[in-house]
Amino acid sequence: MKNISAIILAGGKSSRMKFNKEYIKIKDEFLVHKQIKELQKVFNEVIVVSSNTEHYDGLNVHVVSDILSGSTPLIGLHAGLLHSTNEYNYVIACDMPFINFNFIDYLDSLIDEADAYVSEYHNYIEPFNAIYNSSIVNIIEEFISNGNYGFQKMVRLLNTEYIPESKVSKFQENFDMFRNINNESELYNDYNDVTSNYQNFEVMKVIGEESFKVTDKVITEYPINIYVNSHHYSTMMITPENIEFLVIGALHSEMIIKDINEIKEFSIDLEAHRCDVLINHEVNFKNFERLNILSSACGSSSKPQIDESKLPRVKKTHQFNLKTIFEQVSVFNKESVLFKETGGVHSVELVYSDKKLLFEDIGRHNAVDKIVGYLLKNQIKRDDVYIITSGRISSDILLKSALINIGLVVSRSAPTSLAVKLAEKLGITIIGFARGNKLNIYTHNDRMIK
Repeated sequence: MKNISAIILAGGKSSRMKFNKEYIKIKDEFLVHKQIKELQKVFNEVIVVSSNTEHYDGLNVHVVSDILSGSTPLIGLHAGLLHSTNEYNYVIACDMPFINFNFIDYLDSLIDEADAYVSEYHNYIEPFNAIYNSSIVNIIEEFISNGNYGFQKMVRLLNTEYIPESKVSKFQENFDMFRNINNESELYNDYNDVTSNYQNFEVMKVIGEESFKVTDKVITEYPINIYVNSHHYSTMMITPENIEFLVIGALHSEMIIKDINEIKEFSIDLEAHRCDVLINHEVNFKNFERLNILSSACGSSSKPQIDESKLPRVKKTHQFNLKTIFEQVSVFNKESVLFKETGGVHSVELVYSDKKLLFEDIGRHNAVDKIVGYLLKNQIKRDDVYIITSGRISSDILLKSALINIGLVVSRSAPTSLAVKLAEKLGITIIGFARGNKLNIYTHNDRMIK
């Protein structure tokens, strides 16, 4: 296609995936790299919109950065169109695993005088897997300058030729060319042959006196061997998603690292069940300071010498609204799709500002470590951060929270006695039995307002 460029939008933020989608890997190859190689076979110009230029070294592709500011893929479309040397441009996102060249040929055959050639599929305008005229850059600029950000709304302002669903369906074949990978669960379950969050088993279901065979989803228990500086640090049994956050969080919770910058190299081999972490200092694996702190903080009165100086006290000034807590807990109880499907995971939700991120694992400690790893890697340091957990609050959960400066832990279950004692010393507010319109505040209730 000599008169059409291909544009891959790869510069957007990804809260649901929880890591940069440019690093999505399918069968040991970055998806965006695979897209580039496939598109280069057909298009004489391939443009990637991203600020991460080093990720594309050696691929002979034109990488451009956003020019406008804002939080919308229209920003990326604008940059791609502005740098295009062709009149028309095929546009796709970096998280779309299926490219249908027969459909692209069809789009090419439609080109006449329209601004855009976009599909209406499942009663939805599909802004990607579409063709746009480079001349619309001025329309995008004016659209955004007026405070608008909706991609579909902008498409409706253009002279757009819509491809009806009846036509699109003929090109769908055995895959959905409009599908994108939104989160790690989708990535592992649908595109990775090694791991899946769950596995299907045939079981005999009994209801009263009736019995019958059904296929049931069973949560995966996946072993991962963690090596730190080539030393076997631990073997963890986990749910295989957010593995990077889990390992980083576990190393922080064990006080092996204090900052994300201490990690020099990080790699995961799913087939080998192995994660290698290279850090910039030596580690004494025979003496974990975390265990010393726990024994000091939670020791009995028969231990007179408690080293209070080692406790990682939380410093918070933010006050939390009880009404908001009730609202968040109510939603939280309905959000775990994996729990509904398998009944085999603990859920922990990270809440701050207007953001919510759900992490799940067969182990409640693992789920909290995933949150710790997320906060550490993204260097999020805020007073309004708190977590909601489906499991009981133990002393270990409290220490993990304190080490990353989380000042509020909410659970629909109970705290342990040691957790309450430790929370007083650490400066953490504990809320337990948060269900319906009831909850118990065990410590530091001055942090809560009505």
